Amino acid sequence: MPNGHDEGFVKLCAAIDGFRLRYGRWPTRVRIPIWVFNDLLSLFTARDFLTLSSRVRLVLADCPIVAEDDDGGTYSYSLDGFSEKPPKVGAYEWFGVHPRPELDEPIVTPG
Repeated sequence: MPNGHDEGFVKLCAAIDGFRLRYGRWPTRVRIPIWVFNDLLSLFTARDFLTLSSRVRLVLADCPIVAEDDDGGTYSYSLDGFSEKPPKVGAYEWFGVHPRPELDEPIVTPG
């Protein structure tokens, strides 16, 4: 189970990769809890966040991370976890963005 500074992004990618392996297509949306949304906002620059959200619609929901599409396909990270094998092209590559590295010390602004 991921628990680093990019935990939300890792779980998001796992749900998308599982969906891709199960159905052979990319999901059109992913239902995510607010903590994942906040995690993504802190991990990416504004430009990278827009790139990420242009690939898949992020829907805030009071549920675990679930990748889905309009044809009824679903993959729940909570229920299904990580897929047994990685897809040829994973979500990390598909998004084409990289999270900021973990900071050793918090950013402190003067004030």
